[in-house]
Amino acid sequence: MKLIISIILLLSSFTTVNAENIFRKIQSHGYFNHIEGAFTAGTTGLGFDLGFPLQEWGRLRIGGVWRPRGHYSDEYAVHIDNENQWGQFSALMSTFVGVQPEKYISMEGKSSMNNFKLLVDIFPIKTHRNFHVTVGFFVGNSTIVEATNTSIASNTVAAIKSYNTIRQKAINHEDLDLSVFGLNPSKSDIELIYKKLIEMGEVNIPLGEKTDENGNKTVVNATINDKDVIEISAKVNSFKPYIGAGYELPITKDERTTIGIDAGILIWGGKPKVEVFEGLSNVAGHNTEGYLKSADRYPVFPEASIRISQRLW
Repeated sequence: MKLIISIILLLSSFTTVNAENIFRKIQSHGYFNHIEGAFTAGTTGLGFDLGFPLQEWGRLRIGGVWRPRGHYSDEYAVHIDNENQWGQFSALMSTFVGVQPEKYISMEGKSSMNNFKLLVDIFPIKTHRNFHVTVGFFVGNSTIVEATNTSIASNTVAAIKSYNTIRQKAINHEDLDLSVFGLNPSKSDIELIYKKLIEMGEVNIPLGEKTDENGNKTVVNATINDKDVIEISAKVNSFKPYIGAGYELPITKDERTTIGIDAGILIWGGKPKVEVFEGLSNVAGHNTEGYLKSADRYPVFPEASIRISQRLW
């Protein structure tokens, strides 16, 4: 046992010494011979990164950037095709499902955008290292907006889905099994129910309007899932290549502290599929809405930030 421990300790010491020698050799060639820490603030949020020199030609930056999580809420009016039939609809739902539907649906939303970043700054002018060109990538969460109806609105949402399901059966003249509601109408009564449901019209929850490439606007209605819940989510590509440029200047006599600006573009790698509509900001936040509209319309997203760095050693 002692022999085994001795061998392990010996190998460990060799490994440690070998690693130190390799690292020192790398440093002797101008790589990683000092570290700088930096805070950033820009269009992609607040961030922090560590910078490592790559000889005289470049710098490696590794860090993260995030936007504070936002929480938002709003109410959306329930719409029935035949507005004069709201009282009939409400009475029908009270009879069928025992729920008095509300005229407004409350929604709660949250947004978050967090990214890991790996960037390489290249100094193309050896005599003027203030200017750099940057390439790299950002990797982060793909779902940046999520919103659902509140628990208070759950009964109304379930009633609307039940009503539209029954109405669609009426339009298709499918058999209506109302025994689950404690009702057993005659065939003639069912025909009257069919007629009434069709007259009343469909019930929807308009969330806003979406404009297509030709400028035509269409109403975006909430979709109720199998769990009787309204869910809104917006997704973008998680991997985003980056290309840009920057300029920085020292702000202390020893030149260990600098301030700089960076500007560039995040490349989505194709136009993301994002459901964007006017009114989305009510549950996603106005800043996030702008982010989404950019993702929906363009294959790139502009990135601009201020960077304050301090050499650590």
